[in-house]
Amino acid sequence: MAVFTQLHHPDFSLWQSAVEQTVAKADDLAVDLRSGAHDMIAATHTVATNMQNGNSPAHEAQAGNANDSEGWAKYCSSIWWEIAKAQVEGDRQAEANWRAQLGPFTTCDDRYALAAEQYVAFKLKKGQVPYRVWRNVSDYIIDWKVPSQARIAIVGDWGTGQAGARALLQAIARKNPDLVIHLGDIYYAGTEFEMQNYFLDFWKSNFNLSKVRTFTLAGNHDMYSGGAPYYQLIDDLGQPASYFCLRNDGWQFVALDTGLHDDDALDAKPTYLEDTEVEWLKDKIATADGRHTVLLSHHQLFTANEAIGGQSVNARLQDQVGSILKNVDVWFWGHEHNQVIYQKWQGVLARCLGHGAYPVGRDELAPVPRFEVPMQNVVLSKGDSFYSHGYAIMDLDGPAARVAYYQDSDPEDHPMYLESFGTAAAAQ
Repeated sequence: MAVFTQLHHPDFSLWQSAVEQTVAKADDLAVDLRSGAHDMIAATHTVATNMQNGNSPAHEAQAGNANDSEGWAKYCSSIWWEIAKAQVEGDRQAEANWRAQLGPFTTCDDRYALAAEQYVAFKLKKGQVPYRVWRNVSDYIIDWKVPSQARIAIVGDWGTGQAGARALLQAIARKNPDLVIHLGDIYYAGTEFEMQNYFLDFWKSNFNLSKVRTFTLAGNHDMYSGGAPYYQLIDDLGQPASYFCLRNDGWQFVALDTGLHDDDALDAKPTYLEDTEVEWLKDKIATADGRHTVLLSHHQLFTANEAIGGQSVNARLQDQVGSILKNVDVWFWGHEHNQVIYQKWQGVLARCLGHGAYPVGRDELAPVPRFEVPMQNVVLSKGDSFYSHGYAIMDLDGPAARVAYYQDSDPEDHPMYLESFGTAAAAQ
């Protein structure tokens, strides 16, 4: 599997995108790029890991760790990112200082300079996220009616572009869903190139979009490039906004935008909803007319494994949505690259489905949860190097629903967990 590292850091994610896009276009690799490691990309991922471990972005450059080919690539990636940042900031002295550190006879790949140009272009084009605010509180109830007997696939954090992501989508397609909902995150920064090559092209090759409806939520990585490519993608999919409501006579699926305000590199400021969106959400609950409600978002309300501003609960988001949770049958979210079947907590049944494609090493997930949050004993399998990926299939039958959870290491007709909601759950 290709080297793949992501950070909750907008600027570094953009540098990863700039390096990878430059290599892809120069080598005409495009969709095959993430099938194998490339020196420039692998070096940039290593620098990302160093940053995640507490070193400064310029760690490799300042250390001068260029004694071998791998060290030299990290050195080059670090310095060229510093040059790109200085160009964005208009700091000519800093740019000159970093160029001087390269030296007159640098052996850095010429494509780093092109990547720096791409990074600057990303930053200058970024602008304000074109978030859409409703004019009438009834807006964004999609006019396509979910069939009373429908199969709905739900997958999160799928947009890696790797071979495993493609194989997982093919497995979903073989389940013949009527509707596919992606819970967000197209890596690394939701650029136009990534939206096209790591999401839409694959999606079109597996689904007839005139027959299989597709919706994708706003993840934090989708917003790192400014969000404009994400909004172009949802326009292509026929999705009116980053939050929306799908209904039939027995069910409503209410999707929220938690990605808009997740732009903090250290996760010190938990994400939240726009006040207008909270008003819109409460209206959907008030006008449910007896329908069962499924809530969808990229980010989690609470967690057993990853801190949210140092806590197990996103207190700000809880303040916004807590009053409506008694009316929610189940809440699906992603963001954490894991599958977790929570027991009812904070007033809601929640399921984390962030294990769609992002590679998680078999030693990366802690053996003991960080927080005492009640959950079912349903654990993903470990392969030789990585945890399994997976998705959920929700079958509607009038007011009843059955959800099956699949992982790619099992036979496709063998779900690892089954549960029921709606009238089917009440009958149990």
